[in-house]
Amino acid sequence: MDHDYAIEGFINERFVSGHGTGKIDPEAGVSEMEVAFTSLPDGWDPRTIVLMCCDRALVMASREVDGAVSIRRASGGWLSIGRHLHDGGRDSVMYDDAGQILAHVRATSETDFRDAKRFDRSCIEAGVSHLRPGRNGIAEIPAFDGVMMQAGPRLVTVSTRFSATLEDGTAMYGRTFYPHYLPDQAVPVPYFQILRVESVTQELDGNRLYSRVVSSVLPLGAPQEDIVTAEAERVIASV
Repeated sequence: MDHDYAIEGFINERFVSGHGTGKIDPEAGVSEMEVAFTSLPDGWDPRTIVLMCCDRALVMASREVDGAVSIRRASGGWLSIGRHLHDGGRDSVMYDDAGQILAHVRATSETDFRDAKRFDRSCIEAGVSHLRPGRNGIAEIPAFDGVMMQAGPRLVTVSTRFSATLEDGTAMYGRTFYPHYLPDQAVPVPYFQILRVESVTQELDGNRLYSRVVSSVLPLGAPQEDIVTAEAERVIASV
């Protein structure tokens, strides 16, 4: 399942522009992407895309395990972040062992896989970064996970936590919050689920990035005694 990819915006008050193509295999949980950048700000490593929020094809590709509902099935193939929902952009923060900020990015996006003209487009609304490829850029990203839930009508949120080894041998930690708005939500997300990024393989060659991500979505069951009375996480508005 092929798609176009685009990312634009500003980091460190400098323009970011990248365009490419990708493909997903939901049966295997694999998302692959190749992007060529015509503008790369100093101090930003595009290998953070998979961490900081600007790869929503990843969730479209996630393999369903043990009856879990993927974003692709829940959304019917169309989702946005910060486009339909006011002030609903995603937010990502990365920091070192001492708590010093290495990157902080806010972004919006739209992903539409409903027909043959599939695309995944992100816009970095604002960001700062101190991750320089070749110095303290991303060297390795181990497996990481997040919690997915139905947070209201047509709204599915995901909160991830992750770490990475940098090229200077130090460690980086972070978290990203994704408020996915599903305009045509077809299937509700049951209670809580785990979004698991099982592996990340990336190659950065100058201004060209290749990325391969394997992910899955698994059930995270309700407690034995559920005392929650609010229905927000279980509700889906009729369409």
